[in-house]
Amino acid sequence: MTIPEQAVAPELSVQLSVKARNVDIAFTVTGGQTIALTGPNGAGKTTTLLALAGWLIPDTGMAQLGNTVLFECPDPMQRPAIWTPALQRGIGYLSQDPQLFPHLTARQNIMYGMPRAGVTGRKTQRTLADQWLERIGLGNYGKHKPDQLSGGQAQRVAIARVLASGPDLVLLDEPLAALDVNAAPAIRGLLAEVLAQHTVVLVTHHSEDIVALADDVYQLGLPSRSETQQ
Repeated sequence: MTIPEQAVAPELSVQLSVKARNVDIAFTVTGGQTIALTGPNGAGKTTTLLALAGWLIPDTGMAQLGNTVLFECPDPMQRPAIWTPALQRGIGYLSQDPQLFPHLTARQNIMYGMPRAGVTGRKTQRTLADQWLERIGLGNYGKHKPDQLSGGQAQRVAIARVLASGPDLVLLDEPLAALDVNAAPAIRGLLAEVLAQHTVVLVTHHSEDIVALADDVYQLGLPSRSETQQ
């Protein structure tokens, strides 16, 4: 068995506002492409990812991924009209912290989300996990636990774990920010390879990430001082 080909990636449309955080945005991502969210700290980049992931309810807005409405919030004083639970959204989230399970090996970490992708049976999962390890350049590290991996190696495993779960949408929150400057280019290249044909929202401050990974850019900004005082 080989790593399954990515199915046709769904389009993402987003409109949301979070008044307390001065966030009011709207954008669309064509299926299979990557949009980079850029802007100063506090502009709402991570807030947007949290709402898409299902970890934050916006005041108002709607987001749809393919045929699935992730949320519909018409009234800030009411519960959402539609709210798809986080575990049912088919979304993979990768941050600067790999967040690997410390008690599991690299192979077991990659296997963890495979049932979400419909991959069952320990032998099948193990085979696919080993293929992912080869693909990310860690073919001999399957039995290593996170504390036996370098930062770059752990992030490689985290990338494989996210994609092995078969996500319809991948959210990247500064995935290279914590890496050594010597490790970042290789991980950036790996992301460019494995995320091809996936729908991706990337939060980054680095132009290198945008050039290597993004098909489009959405600039978020903070309101002026006069606007915040009105």
